[in-house]
Amino acid sequence: MDGLLIALVVAALVIGALLIIFIQLTSRGHQKLDREMYRKVWRAIQHGAKAGGSDGLQMAIVKADKLLDKAMRDCGVAGTTMGDRLKARRGDWTDENGLWAAHKLRNQIAHETNVKLTAQSFRRAMTSFEQALKDLGAL
Repeated sequence: MDGLLIALVVAALVIGALLIIFIQLTSRGHQKLDREMYRKVWRAIQHGAKAGGSDGLQMAIVKADKLLDKAMRDCGVAGTTMGDRLKARRGDWTDENGLWAAHKLRNQIAHETNVKLTAQSFRRAMTSFEQALKDLGAL
């Protein structure tokens, strides 16, 4: 009788531990995002870029970077800065090099004067941000 009770307790503990592990593995970093909200904001960023000239293009890059950062935080990606969060998801990005280049371009816009933004660098950055948002499931 005592052996049966011990076996039941051990079995319950093992099942409980497996359940906890399963929940942790399936929910880690895969929180449901409000895709419609992200699509709406993304469209607004694109619209602002079309209407705003050179300053509008730069602002679109800054806003796209912010939107991606929000999506990563909403997904529970660890890190205190955007760079930390990008590193935490290393290997998960379709175009990791392009994404880093886009984020670096955003940093130049935010911290340097007289940044010359070409149409090609703008398109590359926006394509990288859009793909990263898709990679996260936000778009």
